Formats: sequence, structure tokens, C-alpha cells
Amino acid sequence: MARRIAVTGLKGGCGRTTVAVNLAAALALRGNKTLLVDLDPQASATLSLGARPGRQEATVYELALGLEKNLARAVVPTPARDLHLVPSALRLFGAELELAEEPDRAKKLSALLAKLEEGYSIVIVDCPANFGLLTLNALCACPEALAPIHGSYLSMAAVEGLMEVVEAVNGELGPTTSLMGLIPNMIDKRMGGQGALIKKIEEKYGKSLVRSRIRLDAKLPEAAAAGKPIQIFAPKSNAAYDFEILADDISVL
Repeated sequence: MARRIAVTGLKGGCGRTTVAVNLAAALALRGNKTLLVDLDPQASATLSLGARPGRQEATVYELALGLEKNLARAVVPTPARDLHLVPSALRLFGAELELAEEPDRAKKLSALLAKLEEGYSIVIVDCPANFGLLTLNALCACPEALAPIHGSYLSMAAVEGLMEVVEAVNGELGPTTSLMGLIPNMIDKRMGGQGALIKKIEEKYGKSLVRSRIRLDAKLPEAAAAGKPIQIFAPKSNAAYDFEILADDISVL
């Protein structure tokens, strides 16, 4: 069974997709055959890896709804060696309503990954920035979760909320996932106020923080616009180095 990790959070703007894409690429470029599943209807991870599925192409939506039986049709290559993608599309917005009445609605992704993960050593799931049926599916399917945390009070509050959600899901459905690490993201030491907040984050969540600090780097949005992970777009950048350290951390957790 592949190692399954959900990259999640209850607040937008914390760089969740950036972490999911570039962590997946860093792990894959080390020789770990990796599958990235874009479970966000905004399809940011899909776009960040240069994929733009049309209406007639299979995505995670078609797989989740059972509209596509040939799973291989929805798995596409990426610019990174050993990294494959199950793309998303805007039509995934309708999935929560379409699945709401099904008795196994929280287990759709788990069943899907059981079929998809053969041949992969790691599966990374990029979640939406809210707690709905799609995120619930990710938490039920992935024994491990990572959450980027930004140097802001709202981000800290969102982490508290996520911890409560994980606890509630595990209490309701049995142990399904654990929040294995918080990732300080978009760190800019030039901002004095952010530095004070990061210190508070370290004091409060020290044992939960990974070693890596992902620095703010203008190359990251440029890489996403080019449809490439940072390791390929700008291999000598600060962000590429930071994601290598993060991959080290995840490999030993």
C-alpha cells in the first residue's frame, strides 16, 4: 500500500497547493513513484503542472462519480520524472451535491485510491481550502495529513480549527488520519510582524512543526504559471532548496 498524505487546511492563501505540488515533485525526483491527486475544484495543482483537461477528458470528478471506469485515462504525466497527476476541473464543484445522498459518500476517495495506487510508493492529495465532503474524503483516505501555516493570526486560528476537525472526524468515523506536521510557509523575515508571529507559532506548535521553513520566493508563482514544479523551473532557488529539506523531513516522519 502506498503512503497516503493529505495536504489540507481550512483557510485559503496559505500556499497549500504550492506545498502539495512541490513536495510531490521533490519526493518523485528522488525516485519515489508519486501520484498527486488534485481534489480541489479550483484545479490549481492541475494548472501548476501544465494540465488543462477539457470537458471530454477524465478527471478526479469522473472517477469519483463512477462516470469513467478506465482509471488509467485520468492519470497524466507531469514535467517531473516519476510524478503523475490525477487532474481536477471546475465540474468537481458539483460532486458534493451529487454524492450527498450516497451511504458511502465519505469513502469514495479511499476506494478510488485502493485501485489507483498500485505501482506508486506515495500518494499526495491536494484538498480544497474548506471542510466539506471532498476534504472529508481526503481525511478518511489518508492516514497522514500536513497543513501549511502562514505567519498570520488567521492562519493560526485555521490550524486550531483543523485540529478540531481531525479530532471530530476520528471520533465519528474511527481513527482515520493524524496531523503529522505543520509547515511554516511563505516566510519573509523582512516583515517584522511576521517574525513575531512565527516565534509564537514555534512556541505553540514546536513539536508539530517540520524542520523546513518554506521561504517566500517570487520564483514559485512563476513556476506555477509555467506549469512546472520549482525543482525544474528554478532548481537553484531558495524555494527549491526548502522543498528538498521538507522532502527530507517527510521521508523520516
